[in-house]
Amino acid sequence: MKIERSEAIILHTFPARERDKMVVFLTPDHGKRKGWAYGARAIKSRFGAALEPLAKVRIGYSEREADEVVRIESVDLVRSLFPAQQNLVSSVSATYIAEMVDTFAPANDPAELMYRLLDRTTGALLEGAPPMAVVAYAEIWTLRLGGIFPSWRTCIECGGATERPLRFDTRREGFVCATCASRDAFLLSNDVADALDALGRLPAGEFTAPTEVLMEIRSLAGTVRRNFLGHELKSFEVLASVIGG
Repeated sequence: MKIERSEAIILHTFPARERDKMVVFLTPDHGKRKGWAYGARAIKSRFGAALEPLAKVRIGYSEREADEVVRIESVDLVRSLFPAQQNLVSSVSATYIAEMVDTFAPANDPAELMYRLLDRTTGALLEGAPPMAVVAYAEIWTLRLGGIFPSWRTCIECGGATERPLRFDTRREGFVCATCASRDAFLLSNDVADALDALGRLPAGEFTAPTEVLMEIRSLAGTVRRNFLGHELKSFEVLASVIGG
C-alpha cells in the first residue's frame, strides 16, 4: 500500500484495545481523518509525544480503498502545544477550539483554510496571545469557513448593504438592514462592528478587543452555532467556567 505523507494537527485520541490508540487528525489536503496508531499505548511507544492533542506533526499513513480508518505508519513532531497547556485558560481554550474544528471540518475532503485556522490560533496561544480574543476569533472564523456565519455587510433579507448600528435578526438568523429588521432583531454596538471588521482582516495573534466586546462577539457566535447544531459543544461549559461567558 502506498504511504500518504502530510502535515497534520492531532485533534484528539482515545484508547483502543490494550496497546493501541484511535487518532483523529486534520490535514490540509484530505481534511479530517481517523487512524489506528498500533502500539501507541505501549510504555516505549515509537510515537512518543507526537500524538498529544493539538500537536502539529508530519504524519505518514496507509489506507485500503474500502476503509474509512487509515493505519498510521509514522508521526514526526513539528510543534507541541505543551508550553501553552501549562496555563489553564490557554489549555481549555485550545481544547475548545479543537472541538469546534473537529465538529465543522470536512472528513476526507480538502480543508486547507480550516487547517490554517487551527494552526494559527493554536500558534497564537503558544505565543501568549489573550485566550479570549483567540477563542472569539476562532468561533467566528470556524463558522464562516463552515458557511454558517452570515455576512455582516449584506442584509440577509433584501441583499442590500447593512448600516450601523448592525442588527441581527434571530428569526432570520442573519444581519438585516433597518428596513427589513423585525421585532426579533437586536442591535450590536459599533465597537462590535469594528471588532468584526478587524477580525476579518487580521491574523489570529494580532486580533484583540475589550472584554465586553469579545463577550458580545462570542454570544453572537454561540447563537448561530447552537441554532445550526441544535446543541452546545461539550467543552463550552468548561471554557465558560475558566474564561467567563
